[in-house]
Amino acid sequence: MIELIYGAKGTGKTTRIIEKANARVAEAKGNVVFLAPQNKYSLDIDKNIRMVGTDAYEITKSCQLEAFIKGMIAGNTDICDIYVDGLARIGEIDPVEFIPKLDALSGKYNVNFTVTLSMAEVPAPLKRYM
Repeated sequence: MIELIYGAKGTGKTTRIIEKANARVAEAKGNVVFLAPQNKYSLDIDKNIRMVGTDAYEITKSCQLEAFIKGMIAGNTDICDIYVDGLARIGEIDPVEFIPKLDALSGKYNVNFTVTLSMAEVPAPLKRYM
């Protein structure tokens, strides 16, 4: 499953995704991961959530992020939810191309993804994830 949280910059997307992740970890039957461009939300994230700042791994392209997520899932098959905050700030990632890749991973490995997008309106190809 893919869930999109979208809105213009400054509309509280990060607060909402953190709240969702913190609520989910209490009931999750597996591990929860939170990806963000920087590791600056570690004090806001529940201690049982694996917080990963992608800048520490020098992820700047879509293929690198996809490989990183696949590697995380391969290394820990108990991951049930991955939250991605600031997808466009991670690097040169086009959400219209990348979100369907996450959808394929979700179906193949039974992992739920929640992603924030800084845009006032979701592009037509992504509306099916709403």
